[in-house]
Amino acid sequence: MRHFSAIDKVIRLFISGCALSVLATYAGALGNPPSWTEEMAKGRFPYHRLTAADFPINDAVHKEYAMHTEGFFWYHYNERWTENGGHAIARITDWNVWSGFERDKSSRKSWLRKDQVERTLPHEQGHLDINELFSKRLADTPLEKLPTGEGNSGKEAEADLARKMKAKADRLAAEEKVEQERYDAETNHGANAAKQQAWTAAIQTRLQHAGIHY
Repeated sequence: MRHFSAIDKVIRLFISGCALSVLATYAGALGNPPSWTEEMAKGRFPYHRLTAADFPINDAVHKEYAMHTEGFFWYHYNERWTENGGHAIARITDWNVWSGFERDKSSRKSWLRKDQVERTLPHEQGHLDINELFSKRLADTPLEKLPTGEGNSGKEAEADLARKMKAKADRLAAEEKVEQERYDAETNHGANAAKQQAWTAAIQTRLQHAGIHY
């Protein structure tokens, strides 16, 4: 059995009266999955209710935006391959998905007043909540529904499995991007109070149904 970990997605959310952009990146590595202690040392924190303290003041980055929120999710899996007659198949035997908030890559401008930050936080939270909902969808995928890799050797089968997992994550990222952009458009980036309230209520219902909590 070999151990694989991969950054499934790093999503950059440009919020507070601004456009939304999604950036997906991938990296593979062998070894055991990290702990939250290790992740927090890198500035990655579990999903939680956002506060003003989560946003370091930095006027030098993302100059066109008042606030910048970045969430993430990535997966780690163990797989086993078998070979018969020159045809190998790699299957995932167990896996998990980690998701949360990238504090070190999130920021707000120094000129934002405290009350402006507080008014913006519900909209920011909605973006992170949506990210968590899509992360949970990936995490809830049963083993039998995950891709299998095939090839002429175990190595080829493993590589094929990695490509298929990346493609699966790409599809999820694209679907999430559509919803994130619709969220921004319908709420006018949080400026439309009535629409924001409606979206917040709907997202909270979805979180409850998915069993997601802080």
